[in-house]
Amino acid sequence: MHKLTPRKVATAGPGKYEDGGGLRLVASNTGAKKWVLRFTIDGKRREMGLGSFPDVGLAEAREKATQYRKQAKSGVDPIEARQTEPEKTPTFTTCAARYILAHRRGWKNAKHARQWVSTLKTYARPEIGKKKVDTITTENILAILSPIWTTKTETAKRVQGRIENILDYAAAHKYCDPLNPARWRGHLDKLLPRPTRVKQVTHHPAMPHTEVPAFMAKLSGNSSVSALALRFLILTATRTSEVLQAQWNEM
Repeated sequence: MHKLTPRKVATAGPGKYEDGGGLRLVASNTGAKKWVLRFTIDGKRREMGLGSFPDVGLAEAREKATQYRKQAKSGVDPIEARQTEPEKTPTFTTCAARYILAHRRGWKNAKHARQWVSTLKTYARPEIGKKKVDTITTENILAILSPIWTTKTETAKRVQGRIENILDYAAAHKYCDPLNPARWRGHLDKLLPRPTRVKQVTHHPAMPHTEVPAFMAKLSGNSSVSALALRFLILTATRTSEVLQAQWNEM
């Protein structure tokens, strides 16, 4: 028993490494490592996974192995017993991954899915990524949004909406309370200024109206298509795209 050491586990190359009592570390060629417990029940040899390293360390793997070995010795199949256990409350990162997987086919393109992952990874994960969804509070949400609400307003609003959707998803699966701490309407809108009030609008440069007559006179001396189009745009107050794509039957 206890043949492995933490250092051996951390540095193990591809292969299978026995710790004793049926507990084994399996390392693949890709560098991924997982814990496997082998046991016998009703004369049949079975294997069950105990999690991946480093999410599950050596001490935790041994603790789980001891628990499941005792079940097997008492005649209870650990695999069947684990399947009947109520599902544990997932973390925000786990719920986010499930939500994206469930909805990504309904999104317009792969770029949209990448944006979801990128923004959540950058802004949400450091604060609530490892938190169980039923422990996330309004204070956690404000800690994510407040630093970027006035400087990156559009991004902040998207992050808020995505977190709200994920926590609604978690509530629908009964992992957490339906009262969503990331809800905008009737909740965060009382704590943060409306995006339209803080978003900085950058206008296109404009010519002072007093200079337009002289500019039009200068344009009249130019017979190019672009000069004619610009004169037409100014005189009709149409949009650039409307001028460029105009058809004769519209005149």
